[in-house]
Amino acid sequence: MKIFHSNGSKERLFEMMKRVNNLNEQLLPFQKKDEIINEFVEFATKKLKLGDKSPNVAVSYKDNVAEKMKSFGKFFPDTNEIRVVGTNRNLADVLRTIAHELVHYKQNKEGKLNQNSGETGSAEENEANVLAGVLMREFGKTYPEIFE
Repeated sequence: MKIFHSNGSKERLFEMMKRVNNLNEQLLPFQKKDEIINEFVEFATKKLKLGDKSPNVAVSYKDNVAEKMKSFGKFFPDTNEIRVVGTNRNLADVLRTIAHELVHYKQNKEGKLNQNSGETGSAEENEANVLAGVLMREFGKTYPEIFE
């Protein structure tokens, strides 16, 4: 077994992801993915008690979007928009990213976000990671195909 050791280079991570992926890109048509994504956003919005107004969630399937964003997902507080990379990613991973960013949306509504909230290990990042995992487990019981 070969273990990949990161030298901290995001470019190297993106290259590794390109080589490893094509996970379920061909198995699930875009229309079905979009249906599941919309169901998930509704599900997560209810679970997180976000009310009637949820942020706009945009999933991009264009090449090099992750490299340009320097991330697989991002919440933009100024516009209440969430942007997520969908290219070469398993649907469950895309949904987990959406969940993570929805938690940041909720944190912003509650006035919890600050300049350091995006730092690794911050209380806000840890909360977003934990709640995203919980949401994925619950949603996966209804839609097990997201893990294929």
